[in-house]
Amino acid sequence: MKKLFISAVLILLALASFSQWNWSNPSPFGWYLSDVHFPDEQTGYIVGEKGVVLKTTDAGTNWEIKPTGTLCNLKMVWFTDIETGFVTGNGGFIMKTSDGGDTWQELESGTTENFNDIFFINSTTGFIAGMNGQLLRTTDGGETWNRAFINIYSDVYSVHFVNENVGYAAASMRTVYKTINGGDTWTSTSGDPYLELLSIFFLTPNTGYVAGNHNFMMKTTNGGESWTHFQSNLPIDHIHFINEQTGYALSYDTFIGVSQLVKTTNGGTTWIPVGMDHCVSYFFTSENTVFGTAFPGKIYKSTDAGVSYVNYTTTVTESDLRDVHFIDENTGYAVGHYYDDSGLNYGQVIKTTNAGESWQIIDDGQFEHLVSVYFTDVNVGYISGWNGEIFKTTDGGQSWDNLLDIPGTTLRDLTFVNENTGYVAGEYIGTGTILRTNDGGISWNSVFEGSPVRGIHFVDENLGFAILSYAVLKTENGGDDWIEIPINNNGILLDVFFVNQNVGFVCGFAGDFYKTTDGGETWINLSQQFGKSFLSIYFVNESDGYMCGDNCSFYQTSNGGLNWTSIDYLSCIGYGTVYFTNELTGYIVGDEGRIFKTTNGGLVFAEQNMKPESGYSLFPNPANSTVTIETIANSSGLPVNISILNCNGMLVKTEKQKVLPHQIDINNLATGIYFLRIETAKSVEIRKLVKM
Repeated sequence: MKKLFISAVLILLALASFSQWNWSNPSPFGWYLSDVHFPDEQTGYIVGEKGVVLKTTDAGTNWEIKPTGTLCNLKMVWFTDIETGFVTGNGGFIMKTSDGGDTWQELESGTTENFNDIFFINSTTGFIAGMNGQLLRTTDGGETWNRAFINIYSDVYSVHFVNENVGYAAASMRTVYKTINGGDTWTSTSGDPYLELLSIFFLTPNTGYVAGNHNFMMKTTNGGESWTHFQSNLPIDHIHFINEQTGYALSYDTFIGVSQLVKTTNGGTTWIPVGMDHCVSYFFTSENTVFGTAFPGKIYKSTDAGVSYVNYTTTVTESDLRDVHFIDENTGYAVGHYYDDSGLNYGQVIKTTNAGESWQIIDDGQFEHLVSVYFTDVNVGYISGWNGEIFKTTDGGQSWDNLLDIPGTTLRDLTFVNENTGYVAGEYIGTGTILRTNDGGISWNSVFEGSPVRGIHFVDENLGFAILSYAVLKTENGGDDWIEIPINNNGILLDVFFVNQNVGFVCGFAGDFYKTTDGGETWINLSQQFGKSFLSIYFVNESDGYMCGDNCSFYQTSNGGLNWTSIDYLSCIGYGTVYFTNELTGYIVGDEGRIFKTTNGGLVFAEQNMKPESGYSLFPNPANSTVTIETIANSSGLPVNISILNCNGMLVKTEKQKVLPHQIDINNLATGIYFLRIETAKSVEIRKLVKM
């Protein structure tokens, strides 16, 4: 692996490729957080999934996401001071920062083994423990890493130094390794090959503890010359002792599948929970102040050694959200469901009035499993769900009236064309229905009976489309009559969306994706072998579209569905739904209360958009006052719309229907990195622009 030094410019480009969707709920972050480290009592860092690094400079009150330029799931973090730190991931991945996380460089580790622990003695000398005998050492602040000799058959799980010379490593085969010369040489004590030593901690140069699997523990009071073996009452890992009797650890309960912070007051024989449920990592900044991370993305702080704690991750809900709808750019609603401790299923409605900056629960437990929501104005809205019920509110969700109850029917998709006329698609035991209301939901009548109907979309008051498993239904008279248009697919269609009267799209199981440009009369098969099923589709124009799928997938297209880009940052969203309030501002809702927001259309700068053989070139670049866009040999020559966005994805300048070559005045732009979006009726391309 060649060293890659990532400058601030490269980090901006990397962020633009996968990080244009930001967390709306939870905040500041919702993925798994795996490790925490504080170089002093005020400054701390947390790492986790999707390459995230969070930083605080006020003892945990506020956290900032620091760009790393990677989507690697980060496992461990260690900072030698407030500016210099290291993060690791699987496969031998190491990165270093020297400016408090603002920029990162990838380091060559010399291995592809997974890492288990990291420990630095000082600013230059550190160790990383890993599988298959990997115990790496650096003596130059991470610039180079070399293997410290350890039995190649041992998996090294934990490393701890008591001073610059004396250190210990815990490994498989019940082996503790010791060095007295800073890691130049190591001696070992053999043990039981069926036991693994998972964590090691030394309170003083002589007194140390080791925790292993099967509740096995050891203690030494003579620097490892001899060890006392004993059993604890709980499985223990990640041990930390305050004194010889008082210690803390993580205990994982395999029966209920959660871990928690536990404490001992008798030297490790007995452990009891002290708080921080679901805790997966912790770090003491003083004898009583401890920070922890917990699933899914929670950040804890305790000032009484874990007995009580504050959760600095804010979340309005952990329900599985299934639909979202905005009535204007600020006011939106999302619905979903959750299970209580007894296994009962309840529906939930949440609301935002500030464009997703914050959400509040406006109804909880009144309904069962909710799957669809639609509002006709800020006060009047409808929700439906799995139990065949439709509810209506006329006061912005404060109260709800039950309009319809068809037990055994799933009412999947609600839509309204005006304040009185609306439709809902439903299915029950192999059959389906489309219901219509003309009086604001007071009465509902069937306008279609047949195969299951899973999605419905109206372009105007007369023209509408719905999807069956293998066909599209079309009406041109507001649902009085429906024409069935077969589509030759082998899967099951799940959603439909039309941009205008002519251009529409449907998606479904096994990557099924079809497009029409003649109002649904004929359909083009653009299915791709993603191995995933697409559940929700939304296009903001004929070119830019979005699809949520199962198996935690999300895709974007900028050329009308001909090609799709997987947005890996949004994997694990769950069974999500996507909705846009305008061409740039959109939301995704999904499992466990996850909500993402974009204000730049989820801008993706795909690698192919930067290739020199594409249709446009910029010069000069970098530029000071003006930049010229011109076509090259294989471009279409069509009039273009030009948009300039800053590095945060905000639109700063636009020029429409220009014929190339065209010169743009950029005198008023601040110095920095920008992105030029060049759009025709047939394509969209992105160029990086540097303003000097």
